[in-house]
Amino acid sequence: MRIPSRTGVTAGVTAGSQEKRAPSRRVRRATVAALVATGLVSSSVLMPGLAAAAIPTFPDNVVVFPDRDFVTIEGYQDHVGQTATVEVWRGDQIVGSAQGVVEAGDVAFEINHPGGYCWGAGTNLKVTPDIKPNDRVSIRFGTAANADADDSTVVADAMVDVDSELTGDTLIVTGKIAAGLETARTEQRIVNPALTDTAVARRDIRAVPGPLTAAARGGYSSMLEFPTAGTFKATYVFSDLEAAQLAATGGGERFMYWQVEDPAANRQGLTIAEYGELGGPGMGGCPAGPADAGAPAGTAQVIRAADGLSAQINWTPTTAVPGAAAVSGYSVLAVAPAGTDPAAPLAQVGVRVGATAKQASVSGLTKGTNYTFEVRSIADGSMSKPFTIGTATAPGGGQTQGAEAVLTLNPAGGTDTEPKATGLVTATGNSAGQVWYTDDGKPAVTGDLLADTAKLYTAPVPVPATATATAPLNLHFAFFNADGNVGQASGYYMQGQSQTAPAAPANLAQSNVLQDRVSLTWAAVAGATGYQIEATPALAAPIPATVATTQTVTGLAPNTDYSFTVKAKNAEGTLSGPSNVVTFKTPAASDRLTVASARFKAGDFRISGTGTENGATVTLFASNAAGVVGAQIGTPTTIALNAYEFRIRTNVPNPGYVVVKSNRGGVSAPFRVTT
Repeated sequence: MRIPSRTGVTAGVTAGSQEKRAPSRRVRRATVAALVATGLVSSSVLMPGLAAAAIPTFPDNVVVFPDRDFVTIEGYQDHVGQTATVEVWRGDQIVGSAQGVVEAGDVAFEINHPGGYCWGAGTNLKVTPDIKPNDRVSIRFGTAANADADDSTVVADAMVDVDSELTGDTLIVTGKIAAGLETARTEQRIVNPALTDTAVARRDIRAVPGPLTAAARGGYSSMLEFPTAGTFKATYVFSDLEAAQLAATGGGERFMYWQVEDPAANRQGLTIAEYGELGGPGMGGCPAGPADAGAPAGTAQVIRAADGLSAQINWTPTTAVPGAAAVSGYSVLAVAPAGTDPAAPLAQVGVRVGATAKQASVSGLTKGTNYTFEVRSIADGSMSKPFTIGTATAPGGGQTQGAEAVLTLNPAGGTDTEPKATGLVTATGNSAGQVWYTDDGKPAVTGDLLADTAKLYTAPVPVPATATATAPLNLHFAFFNADGNVGQASGYYMQGQSQTAPAAPANLAQSNVLQDRVSLTWAAVAGATGYQIEATPALAAPIPATVATTQTVTGLAPNTDYSFTVKAKNAEGTLSGPSNVVTFKTPAASDRLTVASARFKAGDFRISGTGTENGATVTLFASNAAGVVGAQIGTPTTIALNAYEFRIRTNVPNPGYVVVKSNRGGVSAPFRVTT
């Protein structure tokens, strides 16, 4: 049996065998050397000057998704807890790098993928590389001169490059494969989860080199051929036209190439090219790619002349990210403060200099005026942010960078071992601006870029009841002021009370009492943020809270006396006293109904189930997830041999959920319709 990894790669694991452990580095290199000697490694994938870099050996792997600039590091379990350095090489230049800590499990860590690391994490190369064919993605532990491992995958120049074409039940996918790549180490796939509900019965289809062959699970046949040098053609013939159309419109065309396939059929040094996927940062807060990096900024120093009429500016630009547009020059400005007339423009003087300049003089200044100096680099028609201005020692002094952004939390946060008890956390900046926060324990900003989970702060943040001394809530806040500066604050909190409880709800009433459910309504409470219904006797499943003033409670037992109350709660989760009590008895169940299957297809809608009373008439209704009954569907039918079936051939819409009712009192639970 082979067990698929998270990337869909087949890892050879024999059923009943013990878990395979990563061999030592020495054994790993000897294994790769043996594979080279036996011809299992094509010489075309060993780039000049990189002979020392080994292709990873199972269970380790470096899997590259070049279209998304995404890398998965698999295995490396003999390095759990250690920090690995991953680098993208283009010739002898590193164009992208990141560090990550190896975690236990099949996937050690990922780069540029939700839940993983950003490119630039732990390194000075703050750019998401545009990974291209023939780049080499390497992993090592320790320093470059004393690495414990130096494995790498060379990105294959093989990919789908045009849209797939559907003719009847036959789908054609074509693309290119560079000369020198072994066609036997290729596979083409189309991924679409909707295929699971068709005759294909799985989420992807695949074609491998060879003649047209039926898939093991049925639903289609496929083949992969190479009609001309440098091209491939995957052909799929479906038994179901619906599956063919889904495969043609669902996207997800992939072409896979691996550098080594070991005797256990493990694919090593894998490239997965995904047609139509966009590159660049895969998560909020990750650095931009080369095309979007813009002109680089840097640091500068201003020295004002003693007479105040001129200034000398010196700067050191940040190195441009690999692949970005080259700097073509610099703009240096001295901007005077605004006057009393808001409509009057700022007075400014400045110069532009060439790409090799590192200093400039600005004259024509007014004595006694405190200017703001800006140095910006120019690249591809755009300018960078102003360089950071340092403190000068000569006359004139340094120039400020605007007001400092200060953020205050009330109450101030505690530590993870001594969290602060409160119900609400208020964040206040020291001036006009915006506050953002995260409640997942991650920083709200990286540099000056918001985290992808950051939320705009519009009101005090509630601390939920689940936040305790042993499992506190970790909040991170970031305040951006009008000058673009960022202030940050964070802390740990546990649930506590800082607001008075709301008033108890009034006018609780019941309606639509059935064997297993009841509808309740009540009057709204001022200041309440939600409501909690309580039942006596208690139900098997907790009743979820609601923000509405009406709720259908399910899970009741037939022929049972019940009492219900409702309580209001505030933003901190503090509950009010109970409302008035409503009591009732549910009807006795004369029969029991279930829905076993509800499959929707236009022109052929089928529902089947069971009933305890043969001869009873059952009627089908649309419903919602709570079981609130809607319109009748189709005509009633009769239970026979404790079973029933509805088959509706008219083009009725998919109701989403259905409920079946019996003329003897039985009502089924709501059942979700599948397509």
